[in-house]
Amino acid sequence: MTLLTSVTEIEDRIVDTLREIQRPVVDYVRKGVEQAEGRLPKLSYPKSLPTPGEVVESQVEFAKALLDTQREFVSELVDAVAPLVDSDEPEVRATVATAAPTTEAPKPATKSRSKAKPAPKTPKA
Repeated sequence: MTLLTSVTEIEDRIVDTLREIQRPVVDYVRKGVEQAEGRLPKLSYPKSLPTPGEVVESQVEFAKALLDTQREFVSELVDAVAPLVDSDEPEVRATVATAAPTTEAPKPATKSRSKAKPAPKTPKA
């Protein structure tokens, strides 16, 4: 087992744990909404503002674009310092030179962020 494999396994466990923690929170909020529905007045949302789903999607796209930009930057830095890596093993030098991730994330679309699509509505439980 390599160090990177160990780190990746820990990262996977962190993501799985977050999902497990978040799932009951969403369930409790749904139950609370079901209990409050009909007992509280409906809230109106200004049509001039983006919907909460649109804001979330817009910000996620922005975060993805930032992360992709940083990955490209760091990959170029790794390429730039690759000649300084002293290794007799060609695969080590090649790994440092490419610094390619094991899974390639898709590049974000270059569409205008102001035309964000609303988030899909989740069915009531």
